[in-house]
Amino acid sequence: PRTTKSLEASYTGNLTDPSGGKPGALQFAGSRCSTAWAKRLRPKVSACRAMAVAAVRLLTDRCQARRQRGTAVHIGFRTSGGRGEYEVVGSHSGYTAASLEGWSIFMEWPDGVVRDTGLWLDPGESGKPRLRSVLAQPIQIGRILSSMLMLPDPTRSFKGTPTTWPIVAAKKYTVTQVGFSPESDFAEMAERVTFAPSWIQVANQADHDAIGVEARWTRITDVYGRVAELPTAGLQAAVANHRDYISAGTTVEGALATIVASICRELVALGSVYSSGTDPLVALEGILGLTVPDGPTLPPPDELSEDEPEISARSAHEYRLAKVRGASGRKFSEAVRAAYNFRCAFCGGVFGGLEGVRSGIDAAHILAWSKHDLDVVSNGIALCKLHHWAFDAGILVPVKKGSDYFVRFTVLAELLDEESLKRLGVDGAQIPDEWLPADTSMRPSTTYLGRLYADLGVTFSDPS
Repeated sequence: PRTTKSLEASYTGNLTDPSGGKPGALQFAGSRCSTAWAKRLRPKVSACRAMAVAAVRLLTDRCQARRQRGTAVHIGFRTSGGRGEYEVVGSHSGYTAASLEGWSIFMEWPDGVVRDTGLWLDPGESGKPRLRSVLAQPIQIGRILSSMLMLPDPTRSFKGTPTTWPIVAAKKYTVTQVGFSPESDFAEMAERVTFAPSWIQVANQADHDAIGVEARWTRITDVYGRVAELPTAGLQAAVANHRDYISAGTTVEGALATIVASICRELVALGSVYSSGTDPLVALEGILGLTVPDGPTLPPPDELSEDEPEISARSAHEYRLAKVRGASGRKFSEAVRAAYNFRCAFCGGVFGGLEGVRSGIDAAHILAWSKHDLDVVSNGIALCKLHHWAFDAGILVPVKKGSDYFVRFTVLAELLDEESLKRLGVDGAQIPDEWLPADTSMRPSTTYLGRLYADLGVTFSDPS
């Protein structure tokens, strides 16, 4: 944002017309143009100036949207030969990793308890701030969070993890990222960061996955509430120990990981209900007959870093899926499909409106997590099953230029093979007017589209 004024001056200042339109007074970079060239160039100058101003304003809007989204800070994992190390990545309210050197790290859990993690940000000899433990028995953030979330013990030796599923298995996966929620607090006087973890990323060499902290904590508390119904005294005691350790609010040490390991051992002793080393929470829910709560498991995209487009796209899909359920969702779906005449806006296929046949056209929300009025037709777009999947995955999005709409591929499209990409269409193709609602007020709103690009951190691929 600080550079936008100089950018605008640079773009437009080199194309000046101080005369207000008089022949021969046009200047480029301060040099006077001839009358003949001035007549030829003036319309182009006006167009270039308008385009430059629009580009600078778009950049400004994008920067403002990023600030409005809240924190983009997270804890990242960096492999360094043997065991990897954790570092703070990103910035928030002017604070960067470098400005947080020497600060202590506290954590606010979803139950409202704030605890000292025993970690601080050490600049080290390399000058790259790393999270270090001050405890007598050091424990890193990945192990702290995995044990609090009742996950098997992770490893920091990522290069030694397998290339198989499931990702989460004892000593065979790594916690590679920890997201900070917007409620995280930076206290400069105390040199203390109090972060609320919103999600963690777990990974092995095969793949990675994101786990929403609050959603998983809700599942854990459901198990706590029915601990007496567990089949053995040993399993009851192990789960109760986990509950009591968390509720004490003390600094998490390796003892909590030992408690999780004891839960896993008790589950193994039951026989076929549990595969050794895997996620014990799933087995506990199965024993108790608990179902995983319906709805999004990740924070909304506007609370995630735009540096994580895959996680943002998954979050967007979860919120869209939750939004279409219920009476209001059905009404929205019917209105959008009718406005588009049961035609896919991206490929033009008409796959609906047949009596007695289920529609092949879906009504996709552009935004499903914003404070805007979400159930208006201009916040939706009619898509076939294939293009609905690609849109939800953040692979392609509609873009409006002037009064026209185009289909644009994002950088995520590069993950697809060439043949599959061809089936999705052509990057930059214009959407014909007849594929869109006749009522222009029902077409995708630029407000919703702009928020979508900012929240998902959309970066377009090179159409060439």
